[in-house]
Amino acid sequence: MPKNSKNRYYTMAYEPGDATAEIYIFGDITSWEWLDSDVSSYSLVKQIRDLPENVSITVHINSNGGEVKEGLGIYNALKGRNVTTICDGFAASAASVIFCAGKTRIMQPASLLFIHQALVATVGNADELEKEAQDLRKITESVTNAYKEAGVTLDDDKLMELMKAETWLTPDEAIAYGFATMISGEEDDGEVKNDAMRSIVSLIEQVKAEAEPDEDEDPDEEDPEEDPEEPDEDPDEEDPDEEDPDKDDEEDPEDFNRELINKITKFTAAVEELTQLLNDKNTTNLTPSPAQVEHTGFFGF
Repeated sequence: MPKNSKNRYYTMAYEPGDATAEIYIFGDITSWEWLDSDVSSYSLVKQIRDLPENVSITVHINSNGGEVKEGLGIYNALKGRNVTTICDGFAASAASVIFCAGKTRIMQPASLLFIHQALVATVGNADELEKEAQDLRKITESVTNAYKEAGVTLDDDKLMELMKAETWLTPDEAIAYGFATMISGEEDDGEVKNDAMRSIVSLIEQVKAEAEPDEDEDPDEEDPEEDPEEPDEDPDEEDPDEEDPDKDDEEDPEDFNRELINKITKFTAAVEELTQLLNDKNTTNLTPSPAQVEHTGFFGF
């Protein structure tokens, strides 16, 4: 670590030639330099962009949060890089957005995420307050976009329900909802980590197993309980060789099963490929950086 590092809400440890840069965000994320220990995200983002492209970044987070603008700026600067984020205590409020910038997102067993709607302290007349409320909803939407971009699998209603309730998330909940990709100390074996994706794969395998014929059964083997003698023909019974015009459009069940198995197999392969893509630590992020957000609403503290 450089000897002249100030006591800021973040520090960066990197020397030219290092393969990895370590960033520690331990404090409130603010743009107002009221104290000597405060610094805006501008300096951190500038240092991130000055790092060579082949340098991996590990971000350790223990923060109560701060301003939306600062959190989004750091998130967007990190997300296009090979980043691992680690929640070492709290990743609350705006810090939870920064946590989601990692391609690999690790929760310590004794750590928590905290998510909620954007908030602001303001004064004004009725029209101004209504305008502020509309702006806050848009700011909250930008935060949910970051969560979903990272891989959170909750639908919009459930995600907003948790944010409105100002929810603390345990490591297991963070994994289940897609906020995190693994818990520190647990082996990363490439298996599906997300409950929703795990349920899809399980259902596919179940349907596939039910659709496939039993390999132990001999289709030519006669049923011993079946009467070998053919029953007397009923004069009123229709000739089985006579074509039924109503059955012309009916699909052969065997053809249907084969087609179903084929489609399920292809879909299973696609799900496995997607799962590998989501869990691969070295996956390249192909999503372009969105435009810079220029709103200074407070978020957290």
